[in-house]
Amino acid sequence: MTNDLGWSMTEDDRQLFLAEADELVQVLESGALAMEQGGIADETLQAMFRAAHTLKGNAGLIGEQGLAEHMHRLEAGLDDLRSGRVALTPAMVQQVLSGIDTMRDLLARFARGESPAAAGAPETTAPAPAQAAAEAAPLVTTSVEQGPLAGQGRIEIRLKVADDCPMPAVRIFQAYQALSRVGRLEASEPAQETLAQYQGRTAKAMLTYERAIARDGSLAAAREEIAASLEGVEEITLESLAEERMAAPSAQQSQAGGNGGETLESAAAQTVRVRVDVLDHLMNLVGELVLDRTRVADLIGHLEGHGKEQDQEEIRQELSRTSVHLGRVTLDLQETIMKARMLPIEHLFRRFPRLVRDLGQKAGKRVQLEMSGLDTELDRMVMDELGDPLTHLLRNAVDHGVERPEVRRAAGKPETGKVMLRAGTEEGYVVIELADDGGGIDVDRVRQVALQRGVITPEQAERLTEHEAEDLIFAPGFSTAAEVTEISGRGVGLDAVRSSLERLSGMVEVASERGVGTTFRLRIPLTLAIMRALLVRTGEEIYALPLGAVRQIVKLAGDNVQQAYGRTLLADRGQLIPLHGLATLFGGADPTDETFAVVVGGGRQQVALRVGSLLGEQEIVLKSFGDFLGAVPGLTGATILGDGQLALVTDVRFFLQGKDAS
Repeated sequence: MTNDLGWSMTEDDRQLFLAEADELVQVLESGALAMEQGGIADETLQAMFRAAHTLKGNAGLIGEQGLAEHMHRLEAGLDDLRSGRVALTPAMVQQVLSGIDTMRDLLARFARGESPAAAGAPETTAPAPAQAAAEAAPLVTTSVEQGPLAGQGRIEIRLKVADDCPMPAVRIFQAYQALSRVGRLEASEPAQETLAQYQGRTAKAMLTYERAIARDGSLAAAREEIAASLEGVEEITLESLAEERMAAPSAQQSQAGGNGGETLESAAAQTVRVRVDVLDHLMNLVGELVLDRTRVADLIGHLEGHGKEQDQEEIRQELSRTSVHLGRVTLDLQETIMKARMLPIEHLFRRFPRLVRDLGQKAGKRVQLEMSGLDTELDRMVMDELGDPLTHLLRNAVDHGVERPEVRRAAGKPETGKVMLRAGTEEGYVVIELADDGGGIDVDRVRQVALQRGVITPEQAERLTEHEAEDLIFAPGFSTAAEVTEISGRGVGLDAVRSSLERLSGMVEVASERGVGTTFRLRIPLTLAIMRALLVRTGEEIYALPLGAVRQIVKLAGDNVQQAYGRTLLADRGQLIPLHGLATLFGGADPTDETFAVVVGGGRQQVALRVGSLLGEQEIVLKSFGDFLGAVPGLTGATILGDGQLALVTDVRFFLQGKDAS
């Protein structure tokens, strides 16, 4: 898209606009929720007003007048609140939140390549100034070829600017903008990006138009609206395109619409802001790499050209020093790039206050969300995958964790329940805890339902500890809810939560106390790209075990391997831990050289894996198997070691579930 100043909006500009818009909308929503909780605060209103004003200006800059006009109305309402002309009431807060929701919808339409103004509801999209002027003094003559439109109509529009109209290219650009407000502008001649140099007075555009079909299904219905939207255009001709003419536009034509189907949130998530000093540091490191590369090439040349052993020894020493420096630079480069990929977890958490507020109102409960550790950093790709699991857990906490006000009052609790969302780091992992101060999990009820549904046998039910019974809520489809509610049911979706965490090489566990509350603890790697691992060899294969899951290493002896309950167990410090051969888990032969057991696990779950030898710790780059192999049970991918050998990266969670990969 090219504006009337001759600036062409690139895809990078578009993505930047969406990322900034997402942040500004979050400022508006956080402010509205803060007003609802604590009344008007001057700094809150000022921040909201600045966000609305900035978003209005950004929308106008890229030529999206529908977005700009909606933000103008929201900005005016905030100004009324700021000046005291309007009193703050619950209805006013709800109106502001509704306006924010509409803005999100308009931005999502823009992200999908649709026309926000055309898609917006009449009550949220006022006529643009150009449209109002045209309605007051029509300057357009129209010629319409009548014809029925079936389904979604595609219209070819030919425009001619009056001979005495100054700056015809600007008038054509304004016409394109106006057309974008009544439909989807698919292509244009001249293309929008070349308008700044265009000197002609005629143009042709292809428009997908839907509103006419909602009325009488003919081009006549489109004429009035389109003509009223154009200013300074002498002639406009509309023609319905037959199916055979609906071919894709040529390469010279301007393609409106983005990358179809992309939402506002995913568009914003594709952008990561990097500080200038980080970029400067990256540039310095790349410069050092270039110098080292040149130095290595020179040394190799000298080494080949000198026959004296003394000279060769000096060159070898210099080559060794250069190699050490090269290692330090690449390590620094790796760490800096990883930091550039990291985002504060606040980017994920900030969507949840509104979610909890709306869920609480729908459930007839008073719920307060408290968040901490917002500056904890996490890889953006990992963060993208955490939204759905945390949403599941929040829905359960509000619907079935926190009690209704009268129940809490009878139990001597405050009527307002609390949901706590905390983040921090631990041993190279990010730990997220989601806790509520509700009624807790009824363990007896869990056992009963598990028996009824055949999840466990009566013998297993007798041996279950409370912690093991709590873990049953992650079984697929498990629920103790007496009825399924609109929001959630305790257990519904929790199997999906665990599956999502397993895909991230993470884990989730639950702890609960009746009458006190429930806590879910999620443990996720900082990044999926690079991890520290313990390398082991068993048989002919090398395996990489994520170091964060390794609990201890035990040397196998005759007295610490026992048989009980039909299983092989490792006896260690009063514990009996299930013991498996790592090679046999993947269908291989049982090696005879297995002398160590590596105990892996998370929380209360542990399993011991028999291995032949320990190769040490190493930082590895995880590579997926790709579409050719797809998902391999028990493995998350592979890595190439420094000597060129391949190591298989194990999925510890798979072993903890007691599954067999063979």
